[in-house]
Amino acid sequence: MDKDHQPPVAPDLEASPSPEPKPARESSLTRRWKETLDPAHADLVCLLLCFLTGLCDSSAYNAWSCFLGMQTGNTIFLGLGASNQPTSKPWGWLKSLVSIAAFFSGAMIFSTVMRSVGALRRGTLVVSFLIQTILIIIAVALIEADLIPHSSADMSLDGGPLFLELIPIGLLAFQSAGAMTCSRSLGYNEIPTVVLTSVYFDIASDPKITDKPTANAKRNRRIGGVVSLLVGAIVGGWLSRSSGGMESALWMAAGLKFVAALAWIFWKAATPK
Repeated sequence: MDKDHQPPVAPDLEASPSPEPKPARESSLTRRWKETLDPAHADLVCLLLCFLTGLCDSSAYNAWSCFLGMQTGNTIFLGLGASNQPTSKPWGWLKSLVSIAAFFSGAMIFSTVMRSVGALRRGTLVVSFLIQTILIIIAVALIEADLIPHSSADMSLDGGPLFLELIPIGLLAFQSAGAMTCSRSLGYNEIPTVVLTSVYFDIASDPKITDKPTANAKRNRRIGGVVSLLVGAIVGGWLSRSSGGMESALWMAAGLKFVAALAWIFWKAATPK
């Protein structure tokens, strides 16, 4: 056979395998959503959460004689209920129990989910704060519709046979747990956002309590947390006495939580290690 007219040789398929498809590249928006945020200066957000605790708890105590975030007080009220005290609020223990249970459930759910998806991811913090905002809006919407007893005039009714005030109490206590979860995730344990007893002790027992402000950041944050919660309680008390009632305090809380959710969208990402 002529060398110039040899039959074509079949290609060796095993020698030249087809290239594997390259994984699809994530969009810049998706990458930004998954970024881990830099917790520097996030103590300002924690101080805001302290303010909101004081704002909501003072309003809730005026209306329902229980707390939403400060569960130590609720535990005492629950204990008093075992001896049917106080006699003027025979079902007060039930409100405290619902608040404790909702807070406990919220702490478990928020912490478990945030750990599983990345507690400091941009998307995690944005969604967490949006959920907290939505829960507050649902609660205040029920109150605005006059479905829930919430003023001094109807406190003596104790919610009636349906105990409808347990619904917003549960929602608001649940979202308070989300706020504390975020504070712990950011690493500012000296600002617990919902309780001050340990903070008072830590301030008083700090051997560097008299150091200049630039030399003791933790002391500054603790004092800031106390002041923020106190100011929130004062504001909540005055708003409860205003024509807007406790609804105005809760709307303010929802608005500030929404602003915080937006802030995480523009927050600085952590430097990759």
